[in-house]
Amino acid sequence: MEKITELEKLAKTIRLDVLKMTYEKKTGFIGTAFSCADILAVLYGDVVRAEHDIVIMSKGHGAVGWYAALAETGYFDKAKLDSEFNVSGYKMGVHPKRNAYPGIYTSSGSLGQGEGLGCGVALASRIQNKDRRVYVIMGDGECNEGSVWEAFMFAKRYKLDNLVFIIDRNKLQSYGHDSDVLNLDNMTEKVASFGLNTIEVDGHNVEELCRAFGQAELIKDVPTCIVANTIKGKGCSVFEDKVLWHYKWPEKEHLEQALLELGEV
Repeated sequence: MEKITELEKLAKTIRLDVLKMTYEKKTGFIGTAFSCADILAVLYGDVVRAEHDIVIMSKGHGAVGWYAALAETGYFDKAKLDSEFNVSGYKMGVHPKRNAYPGIYTSSGSLGQGEGLGCGVALASRIQNKDRRVYVIMGDGECNEGSVWEAFMFAKRYKLDNLVFIIDRNKLQSYGHDSDVLNLDNMTEKVASFGLNTIEVDGHNVEELCRAFGQAELIKDVPTCIVANTIKGKGCSVFEDKVLWHYKWPEKEHLEQALLELGEV
């Protein structure tokens, strides 16, 4: 239980960092960063081995949450979140850039590309006999891209059991709810039909997430996809499940409400 409590605390801290960064710099995708905060907390607080594994943030607009997770787990000085996010001349932008900071190995932003990159890294790692696991964080709106499903087929064909896809299934994208855009419907069934080991979890339940990542490590000859059911903007009722907060920064009243709901006031 102590581990779970620590991971929940880390997820809360990530959200607080994101809140502060987007408020102060007047930029950033707060909704998607909040929805994947628990996923990031479990990955960096319990799963990823810094000296071995690679994380790809395929939904690049979640970068502000990624920066917070990396800083909070020691990849770089947390002070950089204040001094370098969205500052001219630095590389900590609203989308991540390759090698800009420790732990960031790929650029992203154009959706549907991180999955293929993940396949390439996983396959190369196996050929080179490297003890490496690859984790690709995806958006469900991103799954509108055909390249995502090509990557799933490739991963299955080459038995990439060192590769884990994580779909942040918040059901809300920049244009509206998934059901009103392309309606991906039952994501778990769709992914499973491509032959992947598919695990559906509550993406805000760190205990379920820990268990799913643990199960993925035991699977042989098949890649895994974790479908994490989430709420966009999770953590503050002002942001939750509202398309307005796909790309919007908080004003003072939103900041105060979020701090109150996150237990910081």
